[in-house]
Amino acid sequence: MATYLRLFVAVFWSIAFLYILVCACLFPLLGSQHNSFLDEDDDDGREVLADFFKFNTCSLAAPSGNSCQSDGKFVFGVATAPAHVEDKLNDSWLEFAKGHDGHYPVRAWLNVHAPENRLKFWTQPEVELLLAKELGVTAFRLGVDWGRIIPVEPLHGVEEAADKEAVEHYKWILRRVHDYGMKVMLTLFHHSLPKWALQYGGWTDQRTIGYFTSFAEYAKQQFGDYVDYWVTFNEPHIFVLLTHCSGTWPPGSKRSTLASIGCFTNVGEFGIAMKAIGDAHIAAYKVLHQGTSKSMVGVAHHVGVIKPYGFLDIPIALSTKWLTEFQWIDQIQNHLDFCGINYYGQEILSAAGLMLVDEEEYSEAGRGVYPDGLLEVLNAFHKRYRAHHPSLKYIITENGFADSRDLLRRPYLLEHLLAAYTALKQQGIPLEGYFHWTLSDNWEWADGYCPKFGLVAVDRIHELKRHPRPSYYLYQQITKTGLVTRKQREREWNILQSEIKRGGSRPFCRAVDDRQRMWADGLDKPTMRAIAEKDWRFGKSPTQDLIVYVLRSFEVIQTLILDVIQVLGGRANLQSQHEPMRDL
Repeated sequence: MATYLRLFVAVFWSIAFLYILVCACLFPLLGSQHNSFLDEDDDDGREVLADFFKFNTCSLAAPSGNSCQSDGKFVFGVATAPAHVEDKLNDSWLEFAKGHDGHYPVRAWLNVHAPENRLKFWTQPEVELLLAKELGVTAFRLGVDWGRIIPVEPLHGVEEAADKEAVEHYKWILRRVHDYGMKVMLTLFHHSLPKWALQYGGWTDQRTIGYFTSFAEYAKQQFGDYVDYWVTFNEPHIFVLLTHCSGTWPPGSKRSTLASIGCFTNVGEFGIAMKAIGDAHIAAYKVLHQGTSKSMVGVAHHVGVIKPYGFLDIPIALSTKWLTEFQWIDQIQNHLDFCGINYYGQEILSAAGLMLVDEEEYSEAGRGVYPDGLLEVLNAFHKRYRAHHPSLKYIITENGFADSRDLLRRPYLLEHLLAAYTALKQQGIPLEGYFHWTLSDNWEWADGYCPKFGLVAVDRIHELKRHPRPSYYLYQQITKTGLVTRKQREREWNILQSEIKRGGSRPFCRAVDDRQRMWADGLDKPTMRAIAEKDWRFGKSPTQDLIVYVLRSFEVIQTLILDVIQVLGGRANLQSQHEPMRDL
């Protein structure tokens, strides 16, 4: 027995040593690779820090002989989705939020007035469109709900199954967008699968590829005259992750830990569904380009900067980055006119879960603030694809911050625009536009109405009356001039610092356990969190010291040991029965 024990100990320490060696070898890969044009030596007292309108985005595309599908002027826009804003929409999200058997998976949904009305964008679209027009944006990103247009499985073709009245109403909305002088960016699939497709397995069933291709072709026939940019899919890996693997999204089918891990293999549901969505995009790209259409076709791809919490978390962070960053775009890169980037910030990942770090700043939705990451992401994508696809353009299709107090959103907006401008000015990346998420506070998926992403506040008690926040007017200044100035930057940062000195706090909508792990479940009502003192502005974020990563690893080991003890003791009560937050 003693011999076996010694052998076990020897094997254990050998594996541990090799793992630590791997972590040490991977550590250099965590460093950022950019220099900010806002560094002290390069600033030279300029009043104007960014001038987006001085760039002709067509000139940044290569080869120079290619025709440009835009007018070359940088596009400022706002973005939204049908499931967030449309009333009279009997979709899977509504059914999911209403709950069953006393379980309500969208906790901050029932506690607001008339939640099913969303923003009444179906019956009163003019309210949002007028706000967008006054905001000065030149493009409006919206979607058409697949299930509203095709309410039943199209067994005998799309034409027979389509709701013609819904189609005509969507046409009217799209015409109004153009009437107000805005381009249309139209999303065909934005996290909402028709209920009839959910019933047979959705994207894990091959028939969905054909159905979506037919839907895309029908959408082109009906809406093609109004569309400037097509987005076939929004963040598909997030949809598949939370729908199939964690069960956090409709239909809410929970899995065991072992089944969730198996979901991520190539033969698991994640791999099967992502392959199907890639095939569906390629087929849709081809039908959307049939005929004489000059509309650009792309996707909106979620990319966050994944960082390890501790030294021993480096492999899991880098493997997660590999899984979510390039894998899907690699599959479809030959069928993209533009690659849309949805960027919100950083995720600090550990084997114990997604960590909430006290010194870091977060949105109400739990997104870590890291403006430098936007430039890192744009650089990484441009470097990877420019040789094979030199004419590929980029659009920031989503960037925003949940902040009901509107204190952090304003500097967040400015710092991310400075990162985007650096991509244009310093790196020569063909970035065509920036779309802010979102115009008015809306229903944010499984978080319900708790996180407030809007430039405009919504009074749900009084007929959804809108109240533009200061960030609305700040963005308005930028969209109309194309400028970000030193005065704007200093003013908004100083306002935030004054609030910090007063000991200010703001709401936080993410469930967190006693070991600082964030969870996928939102809260009925937000808790209050202190505003972080860290200088997170673009070009200011320091590189994390190795010693910090090492010390944090001891915390992770302790947490994992306590988890095992709780499970073995029959007291597995980690944040009730919440699933770890996995929307990376």
